[in-house]
Amino acid sequence: MLYPRVGPGPFRASQLRDGDRYELSDGHAIYCPPASLRRGQASLTGAGVINSDPAVPGVAANVGIAFNDDRNLRAPDIIVTADAPPQPGWLDAAPPLAVEYVEPGHDEVDLSAKISELLALGVRYFWVVRLTDPVRVEVHTQGEPVQIVDADETLTAPGVLQNPLPVRALVDPVAARPVMLHNLLQRRGYASFAEFQAEHAAAQTRR
Repeated sequence: MLYPRVGPGPFRASQLRDGDRYELSDGHAIYCPPASLRRGQASLTGAGVINSDPAVPGVAANVGIAFNDDRNLRAPDIIVTADAPPQPGWLDAAPPLAVEYVEPGHDEVDLSAKISELLALGVRYFWVVRLTDPVRVEVHTQGEPVQIVDADETLTAPGVLQNPLPVRALVDPVAARPVMLHNLLQRRGYASFAEFQAEHAAAQTRR
C-alpha cells in the first residue's frame, strides 16, 4: 500500500535483489503480494499472445525498471522488450508497452502512481486488465484520456503491435490460441491459415 509521505524515502533499487517482493516509488517501499491463480494464469496467457505478434521482438514478465536516480523500481506484469540481448540487472529504459493485471481489492492509489510514473518515463501504452466479470482493459497513454475497451472489443497499439488484439485473448487461453496461430503464421510469411494449407497441399501433391 502507498501511504501518504513527505519527501523521498530511504530505499534505492540497488538495495533490492531479484525476486524481492517490493517495488519503489520515490524511495518508498511498496509490498507486492504473490499473484492469485486467476491472475497468474491470465498474465501467462497475455504474455504468450503479445509475444506472438509479428512486430514484437520479445516480452518479459515482472521485470524491474529502475529510474528517478534509482529511487523508483517498477515491475509491470508484462512488458514488450527491445530487440537486443538481455542484460543483467534492472531495466533502465521505458518499454513501449506495459500490462498490469488487476483483481478487485487492488491498491488503486499505488496503481495510479505506478501508471503515472511509467508514462512519465516514456512508456507509450499502459494497459490495465481488469479481472472482473466481464473483463475490460483501461488504456493509458501520456496526455490522453483513459480509454475503456470492453471484453468483446479489440485493442491496438500502433508502432508496437502489428495486429489488433481481442481483449479476451489477454485472459482466456481458448480465445488466445487462434490469435497466436494467426500471428505465428504471419511471422513465417503466410497471410492466413488457408494460404498455409494450400502450400502444404501443393507440396504433398508434388511428392
